Amino acid sequence: MNYWLVRAKWGLENKKAEFINNDEWINGYEDKYLEIVKRVETEDILLLADDSTITHYGKCVDNSKDGRYLTVDKWEILREPVEYPVTESYAKPISQINDDDFIKGILETIEITTLSQNIKITNITIENFTVFKKESLEFSEGLNVVIGENGLGKTHLLKLLSVFISSFSSHANSEGLIDKLKTAIKSRLNIVFKVDSLCNLISNGKDESNISLNIKNYYIGFSINSKGDVILQECSRSLIGKEFVFIPAKEILSFYEGFIPLYEKRETSFDAVYYKLAKALSLPILKNFDSYPVEYKILLKLEEILEGKIVLENGRFYLLQNNRKTEIALIAEGFRKIGMIAQLLANGSLTKNSILFWDEPETNLNPRLIRKMAEVLMELSRAGMQIFIATHSLFLVKEIEILRKKEDKLKYFGLGFDENKEVRVSQSEDFEYLDDIVILDEALEQSSRFLSKEDV
Repeated sequence: MNYWLVRAKWGLENKKAEFINNDEWINGYEDKYLEIVKRVETEDILLLADDSTITHYGKCVDNSKDGRYLTVDKWEILREPVEYPVTESYAKPISQINDDDFIKGILETIEITTLSQNIKITNITIENFTVFKKESLEFSEGLNVVIGENGLGKTHLLKLLSVFISSFSSHANSEGLIDKLKTAIKSRLNIVFKVDSLCNLISNGKDESNISLNIKNYYIGFSINSKGDVILQECSRSLIGKEFVFIPAKEILSFYEGFIPLYEKRETSFDAVYYKLAKALSLPILKNFDSYPVEYKILLKLEEILEGKIVLENGRFYLLQNNRKTEIALIAEGFRKIGMIAQLLANGSLTKNSILFWDEPETNLNPRLIRKMAEVLMELSRAGMQIFIATHSLFLVKEIEILRKKEDKLKYFGLGFDENKEVRVSQSEDFEYLDDIVILDEALEQSSRFLSKEDV
């Protein structure tokens, strides 16, 4: 197997988006470098670069042998771009890489990229944590919908999952992993749940809370004792971080201006998830975003809903429509929520390989926008994103079911009370098979009351 550096840019022309969308590479010259291109064999690895940065890789599956056209199985984006040495040789449109150390570094980056893409949360076991007595939840690799009344632990579940992922991301493969991971989990639990002591997260009347999480290829288990200490019980010896986004029920674009420095001075009581979201929203828009075909397609759909683009200027968000900017605070909150997703996609904070946690995405959205939001959620999950949403909107659930296809990966979790008034969780791939569907019961009861209402 050989490794080839192939350039997407020569002169003023950049063909990266075209190559990625068509899973190909084309020699831009009709009379130069033809013999080099002909030497590329199937199974060889192509490294796609513009300027001096490698951003994508793919395996050659066909060489037309005319010195011009190569086909790859699929261009994959590297988790971290790789800078290559600018030499006369590597300045050509195509060059074979013979530097063993450089190839070793590329292979390590590809391996981490592949592992990261495959990371999915598979299941969690919770014992004596807040409202949960003892539950074991098996998740879908696609869309996971948590349904229940207020106060039954929907948000707690999403936050707990995000604590794990953020702890992994902070200390993946670092020295002294176990100790650092324990410290990270304790810190994240404190700032996410905002409790005086972690022992307050233990269910009433219990001495200890035990939680274990399985992620594809990884596992971790810990307990919280009555002193508020975190005890790591088991853990994979190596971990790969995973990008994720947590979107709380309230949008943040309208109060984004000045929020980050205010939070960093600790002059706000806002939940830490708002700070992480604000930091993600602050990143600059990606260049050549059309070279990210899946995300670009969904972004265009969102901008069609908004009838414009979200822009960030001088620390303030605006909606740009027909060259006219409108302050984001003057836009309906439903559109601001859609605008958050658009911004996160456009700046690369949210990709098809991310994990998305979204608490009550339907809040302040009218039925038409909820329909659109359901479409976006389904498209994101089909693209490969693992999604966890908490909702009590029957309308949203019905829209998801209407859009659902046989091959979709989807699972529902119903939170309700058992005969002892303790929270229990039922789970099923079929919404109608859940034990506790209070939102459905209430909707049916309301319909009955509406139909039986006597004319006044």
